[in-house]
Amino acid sequence: MDKTAAPVYTDRIGEYTKEQQAITRQLSFISFLRLLLFLAFAWFLYTAFRERFHTNDLLYALLTIPWFLFFVFLASKRKARNRFLEQLIQINENELSIGRGNASFLDDGTSYSPQKGFTVDLSIFGKESLFHLLNRAGSKTGREQLSRRLCSPLLAPADIRDHQAGIRELSGKLAFRQNLLAHTLLLEEEEALPQLRSGIRENNFAVLTNRGWTFLATAWPITGLAVMAYAIWVGHIQWALAIIILGLLLLSFIFKKVSQLYNHISKRSYLYGGYAICFRLISDEKFEHAYLQKKQKEIAEAEYAFNRLARLSSLFDLRVSGISIFINGLFLFDLLCARAYLNWNKKYQPYIATWFDTMGEIEALNSLATFHYNHPAFIFPEPIENELFIRADGMGHPLMNQKIAVVNDIELGHPAKLHLITGSNMSGKSTFLRALGLNMILAQTGAPVFAKTFVFRPVQFLTSFHHIDSLSESTSYFYAELKALQAIIRSLNQPVPSLVLLDEVMRGTNSKDKHDGTALLIKKILGHSCLTVIATHDTELGILAGAHPGDIENFCFESALASGELTFDFKKRNGIAQTTNATYLMQQMGII
Repeated sequence: MDKTAAPVYTDRIGEYTKEQQAITRQLSFISFLRLLLFLAFAWFLYTAFRERFHTNDLLYALLTIPWFLFFVFLASKRKARNRFLEQLIQINENELSIGRGNASFLDDGTSYSPQKGFTVDLSIFGKESLFHLLNRAGSKTGREQLSRRLCSPLLAPADIRDHQAGIRELSGKLAFRQNLLAHTLLLEEEEALPQLRSGIRENNFAVLTNRGWTFLATAWPITGLAVMAYAIWVGHIQWALAIIILGLLLLSFIFKKVSQLYNHISKRSYLYGGYAICFRLISDEKFEHAYLQKKQKEIAEAEYAFNRLARLSSLFDLRVSGISIFINGLFLFDLLCARAYLNWNKKYQPYIATWFDTMGEIEALNSLATFHYNHPAFIFPEPIENELFIRADGMGHPLMNQKIAVVNDIELGHPAKLHLITGSNMSGKSTFLRALGLNMILAQTGAPVFAKTFVFRPVQFLTSFHHIDSLSESTSYFYAELKALQAIIRSLNQPVPSLVLLDEVMRGTNSKDKHDGTALLIKKILGHSCLTVIATHDTELGILAGAHPGDIENFCFESALASGELTFDFKKRNGIAQTTNATYLMQQMGII
């Protein structure tokens, strides 16, 4: 983390903690006032009965009720603000913790990880992964969008530039980013979100909108009011009881359908209100770039729609309260709520997927913008459209501490499109492959990369790093690798150019077979439109550079043994590795 970011997070923690302490004092005072009002209500009610209602004490007692309810509402608002501040404090503490090298408390994306492919080889998901480092999405849809972008990086330079511009702008909107994250973290949506996205089939509830029930939905509430007024006027309450019973009998014919709708949205007014807040934050923010403005337009009606749904859900929940008998009997209240939801669903359900995708897109961009804010020294790379090459100066591993990470240069495709990297154990070959792969993925999401300069052609990613035996598929380690290589070769036939990263190919067979197979694989790869980096211990493969001048270059990582100490500088050099260290390491560990 950049040294300028940490003081900002520290100051925000102090600011929010101070406000939280003030709210705690306010809540204590409000509780005291509510106690006084309750005691006043009880006293006035007592004196009213004692004086046989000959005084104004009953009026005074009634006057305390709205004030009591006001302070209940005020306490609820203050508690909600307090919960929001708790999230903001946790968010800023988390940023400081990440800057110290600790893992984020936010989702590490394990549930989104495919079982194989470049996302596994490059540690895109899981604890202390790229997703874990980037993730600042509190909602499920935000995490889905971020994972989708990392699994399917952008290929069009124009799209990458749009994302770069959006990330630059959002990086400067710290309050917006943290407020949105805090509100999304307060959402309790795991079960509700899929149900809300799927919506309902209106045909299943056609009975509620037929002519008969449409007529009753209008006529019965008017009739109920009229009968109730007449019953009170003439003093014959049996008329009101009769229409209540009749109304309940009518609702019994549609009880099952109404209950299905109720179960679809019930007891979630807080969630819907939370979505409305998130959509309002996005809609009200002033964005300058056209891409972000376009996203705002996509959710123009979302806040209003979800506020309506929150109110409707609160009203529908009255069916499980004590007054439901009266409001259903007199007004067919369940029918009114069910029809209101059907109307809401008909009007807004076609836009739900777009709204959530857009919110998730903003959350994903917020994640990348926070990464940019925390790493201002990282640069935005330059995507190109025509020539297939990658050139980077001072490239480091983006998951490593920027202060201690060793950086290297690479120029792949100018002219050689295949780099063969040899070296001893632990010298940095695999780390270099991952540094290149991760920076390319960041580049193709529109994020900044760990480099001084970075120019690239967007590619698809094809990797083969490590494999395991599969008992369920009856595959050995070696056969699993062969299947991965087969998938790579087939993918190379696609029109999209590729970046192929291979680490120690065919390690599951004998050395001669491994050498011959790897050499033939390299010749096969050279026939396709791709850039390739292969890390290997097999230094004899270096002779292929002479057989394919201009297409293959040799690079290496070396270790050094001095004064009985094995050292590594992790710097990439030209040529073939000259040192080995396996025997020395075995001796040092007492194995031999």
